[in-house]
Amino acid sequence: VYPGMGNQVLIICFVVVVIGGIGSIKGALVAALLIGVVDTFGKVLAPAASGVLVYLLMAAILLWKPDGLFKAG
Repeated sequence: VYPGMGNQVLIICFVVVVIGGIGSIKGALVAALLIGVVDTFGKVLAPAASGVLVYLLMAAILLWKPDGLFKAG
């Protein structure tokens, strides 16, 4: 155990919530699946850029739909 142990997971969780739409369970599920696919294909096709692809996906979705994929409530 060391300080900052779960920081990378926490950041990915934040990205999932933002992409899915804050407060939307369905949006979080879709965003988690989308990020998982993008991250996996990124590690296979371009290992050096796999971490960046998740943030590029987040930027593209937020430019397209600023409230996330699904609005809450």
